[in-house]
Amino acid sequence: MVLLPIVSIDHVGIASRSEQSPLADAVTGELLRGTRMPSGVTVAHFGPGDVLELVWPGPTGSPIDKFLERRGPGLHHLALRVDDSLAELVETLKAAGLEATGRIEKSADGRSSVFLHPSGTGGVLIELVEGPPR
Repeated sequence: MVLLPIVSIDHVGIASRSEQSPLADAVTGELLRGTRMPSGVTVAHFGPGDVLELVWPGPTGSPIDKFLERRGPGLHHLALRVDDSLAELVETLKAAGLEATGRIEKSADGRSSVFLHPSGTGGVLIELVEGPPR
């Protein structure tokens, strides 16, 4: 068993079909402006300390499309902050049988991040984010 060196919860990802979200509207009262990621998804942080992240598909389709087809809008992922080297941590987790859904990439705020497959985390999609928020 490998213990994740979690420092804190970084953010909670909420899937939406667009930037119009009842949750975001209830918290901010405004339409969110997002950052388009290389994967095609658009993300926008909001709420106290920007701990909520709205995730919606881009015009060309994206990984979030499949999620929305299967489950609809709602909780998408839990992001955990780690201070350890993410590259080393991914190798340790891989040796313990946990697999990443892809490679380490830059998050919307430029930090390194990687998603862990829900099959190894009790059905929860976990994003590991390296370092403090920027």
